[in-house]
Amino acid sequence: MRLVKNEKVIDIMEKTLDHIDARLVDHGKRVAYLLYKVLEPQHSYDSKKMQNICILGMLHDVGAYKTEEIDKMVIFETVDVWEHSIYGYLFLKYFSPLKEMASVILFHHAECKELKHLENPEHQLLAQLISLCDRGDVFMLHGGNAEGFKNYINKNRNIKYYDYIVDMFLASGINLDNIFEGVDTDEAFNRVFRDTPLSKEEVNGYIKMIISSIDFRSSQTVIHTVATTCIAGIMAGLLGVSENDIEKIKTGAMLHDIGKIGIPAHILESTDKLNDADMEIMRGHVDITEKILQGNVDADIKCIAVNHHEKLNGSGYPKHFGVHDIAFYDRIVAIADIFSALCGSRSYKTAYPKERIVRILSDMSNQDLIDPEIVALSIEHYDEIVEAVHKESLPVIQAYNDINEEYQRIKNGAIFSKLPHNA
Repeated sequence: MRLVKNEKVIDIMEKTLDHIDARLVDHGKRVAYLLYKVLEPQHSYDSKKMQNICILGMLHDVGAYKTEEIDKMVIFETVDVWEHSIYGYLFLKYFSPLKEMASVILFHHAECKELKHLENPEHQLLAQLISLCDRGDVFMLHGGNAEGFKNYINKNRNIKYYDYIVDMFLASGINLDNIFEGVDTDEAFNRVFRDTPLSKEEVNGYIKMIISSIDFRSSQTVIHTVATTCIAGIMAGLLGVSENDIEKIKTGAMLHDIGKIGIPAHILESTDKLNDADMEIMRGHVDITEKILQGNVDADIKCIAVNHHEKLNGSGYPKHFGVHDIAFYDRIVAIADIFSALCGSRSYKTAYPKERIVRILSDMSNQDLIDPEIVALSIEHYDEIVEAVHKESLPVIQAYNDINEEYQRIKNGAIFSKLPHNA
């Protein structure tokens, strides 16, 4: 069963990243568009490979979301290019279906002399083309013109860009003067970018990548989504929910905090109690989640995701739903979210012991905040749930540790060690 439609994955991706900074999303889309325009006349790639390349182009600056130095990405003569390139490489390698092409992003600002460390010829080609398309877009963004950019890249032949790459770019006939007009109207581009079928594995992979973009920004949330999804799935099974509906519940749970992508990192990672203004911003993540998912997932999955802070007595948010408004599946994820938060460490708290978690859940149930049947079941199966969460969380924790270790290795000079062909 495909719970997220093929053509909606890109929309969710765009909307999610758009809530951090629309400039980089629009820039990424234009770079992908230019990539398509350069490569399409070559007839070297089928629609599936072209789709992957276009998505790679759209995400080429994804590392900037981690560094929070987005302003630097739209400066033409970018000086510090490695920081966001390293983070983008690591994100794509560990969290995306494009891991085989991740090294392209690591080297997408590299000059010719540095590309010798990237052995795969196709990756060299794509790294250089993304660099050219990236700089072309930024050049025009700052008031340049097509002729000026042509002069720039000709001056940088065999310095920044190989001869054959420059020739390929120029031979494509791209009209940079019209770069801001064609991204959403070119039917052929949209056919490759959006309508080329994705497998179920690819759809799931991209959804997980989108969710990981939140955890990628904040170490404090690194396992929360995985834990919430795991808990919701276990409790749904114990409650006799059908397999198809368990998948719906798990999908809603996986997406429940996607709106946190739009919350500033200093609020997400605050070690102090949030003041009223910051709490209001934090609560806004539910509205952002709804905006991202609206029209892109089934209505019941959207409700599962956006209702996880509602309370049975009407004291929750954002819509202050009451007992008759909150569906049973929504209640499962709401409790799974609380269970996960209590079990996990955050910037403002350590993981709570079992006794305290049981007491908090029981108190909330007695206060008509959360469903008593589901609470009773979660307490009855507490040890089983915690063990399953621990098992599901280990790969995520390992990936996060591996990212930190690899980042340090690259920053310490290993970036110029030869990478394997599939790095």
